Amino acid sequence: MKRFILAAAALTALALAAPAQAAQTQVTGTVTGCFNFGCVPSSSATLGGLSFQGVTINDLTSSGGFLGLGGASATNSLGIYQLQNSPTFDYANKLFSLNVAFTAPATIPGDHTFNALLQGEVNPNGAGGVQINFLNHDFAFNFSDANSPTNVLQLHVNDIALNPDQINFGSGYIQVATGLPVPAPTAGVGATLPLLAFLAFLGWKWRREQEA
Repeated sequence: MKRFILAAAALTALALAAPAQAAQTQVTGTVTGCFNFGCVPSSSATLGGLSFQGVTINDLTSSGGFLGLGGASATNSLGIYQLQNSPTFDYANKLFSLNVAFTAPATIPGDHTFNALLQGEVNPNGAGGVQINFLNHDFAFNFSDANSPTNVLQLHVNDIALNPDQINFGSGYIQVATGLPVPAPTAGVGATLPLLAFLAFLGWKWRREQEA
């Protein structure tokens, strides 16, 4: 009897400690940008020989909530950047703003702007380059769904380096972390209460039998 009670208690503890099942998250959104202080992000922008083109994001995270962005392709990147070898231009301390807005999941807030300072120049002979240094690289969005009211979508943005006559795709990643499932009448901790009461009754009965 004692062994049965201990085994049942162990199973109950495991049920209470079991995490929610991981699931993929559909992520869709738009990426826009602009140059100079006080600008309004748009689908395209130009400063000297440096140009930006906005993109859309439409992909699924892994079952663990991870989604890589950019790299070798414009698809699901954080924008398309191109640097020409002319005109001669000094990009030092110029400003760039990158805005990422999500439509799915429905995040709070709905968007966030990453600000950056430019570094570099392009000389008359076409030599040089540009570095885009973001002042902040991470931002956490909140969202809720049918399974949990406490989910977080973390967006990470990488810095960008360009040589003249080069195209680069903005890169980074998304990591989704889900909270505990919303308790339901037949699930979660509430469903284990009758079992705990039954175990307590068995324990009381076993002690009475030992005392008899």
